[in-house]
Formats: sequence, C-alpha cells, structure tokens
Amino acid sequence: MRRILIERARSRNRLKRGGGRTRVDLNEDAVAMAADDDEGSERLLALDAALTKLEALDERKAKVVMLRYFAGLTVEQTAMSLNVSPATVKNDWTFARAWLAQEVERSGG
Repeated sequence: MRRILIERARSRNRLKRGGGRTRVDLNEDAVAMAADDDEGSERLLALDAALTKLEALDERKAKVVMLRYFAGLTVEQTAMSLNVSPATVKNDWTFARAWLAQEVERSGG
C-alpha cells in the first residue's frame, strides 16, 4: 500500500504540477487526504523520506508505523505480528510519530 501511495504522490508532485513543499501533520487521516489532493501527495512524499530515515535508525519502530499507519492494524494486532508486548508497540508508536513529525517539519514538508 505504501508503494502505491508513494508512486501516486510522486506523479502528482512533478514540476509541472507545482513541485512545492508543505507542512505534514501526522494523524490517522493523512493517508486518506494524500490520495485526494496534490498537497496530500507532497505530505506523503515527505513522510516516506522520513520513514526511510527512521527505518535506518530503528527498524522495529518503522515496522510499527508501517503496520499501524499503512496497514491499519490495532496495537494488539501489531504486537502479535511483531512478537512484542502491546506496551512496546504503544511506546514505539508514540516515539515514531513524534520523530517523524519532527523530521518532516525539519525537511520543510
């Protein structure tokens, strides 16, 4: 799902379509908004770049984001799929959201 959304966002973000950057707010509705407009596409691209950096920093936290944000799993479902406790998933989710928001803001997205 991530790849599909990213490719769609890239095609919308071509120079002929503006190519500018905007701020990204990390919330549960961001993916739905990204599919609907050019501004959302830019936010999704900034999120993808930040998520790639997070993956290099801490792979488990990146997996938590992938499962919660893109796959829509609950905390319990994510914990079962990663073989960790729900508390660990909550901590990773909280850290990852804050880190990604800071990284996206820093990049000018």
